[in-house]
Amino acid sequence: MGCSREIVSDRGIFVDKKRYILHVVNSDGVPVDDLKVMGLDTKKTTLPKPIANKLNDFIRRYLKGEEWDVIAHEIVDFKDHLETTDDVMSIGLPKGIRGVEAYTRKLKVDPSTRLPGHVAAAICYNLCLKKYNDHQSIPIMSGMKIKVFYITKKIDRFKSIAIPVDIEQVPQWFLDEFKIDRAAHTQRLVDKPLQNIIKAIDKNVPTRQSLFVDELLEF
Repeated sequence: MGCSREIVSDRGIFVDKKRYILHVVNSDGVPVDDLKVMGLDTKKTTLPKPIANKLNDFIRRYLKGEEWDVIAHEIVDFKDHLETTDDVMSIGLPKGIRGVEAYTRKLKVDPSTRLPGHVAAAICYNLCLKKYNDHQSIPIMSGMKIKVFYITKKIDRFKSIAIPVDIEQVPQWFLDEFKIDRAAHTQRLVDKPLQNIIKAIDKNVPTRQSLFVDELLEF
């Protein structure tokens, strides 16, 4: 009888069946310091890779024994960074796009046509190219990769707007005329995916207010 050893893990968080994150210390007999993530939000393409890596690193540090209170402060600092960064593309929600041309035609015939959220965001962007006489930026077409942004104020029927990932420069009209709902983005990019992991260990995603309350209770 023969067998092989896949991984050895010293600690892990098991959220549900086939949904877990493990700190791996040995892989196929070779010592490592790595993570194995299965079925969690940080594996999904709807989460920007740098942000997914950052969230995984918070969990890695906890699994390696670092105090949660220390990590919690850094999580809040990271959320503050996302809500103030000038690099707007880094907080866009990644999506693939299909059917934008067909939905655009349907919308012209029937303005009440129901649209998938990311398709509506793409159409909003294409309409803005015409509205602001932008002949430099590329339009969004089916097959492209886009970033979706929630906005604080609706534009007609649109609650969000998209930007092509391959765009050379974010249009100035976007920066001038649209205010991103950064709190909503932080919720989608950090709070929700992280909470879906740490709920299994009876912890909540920290906020500046919750840290303050915890410090008062300790005092």
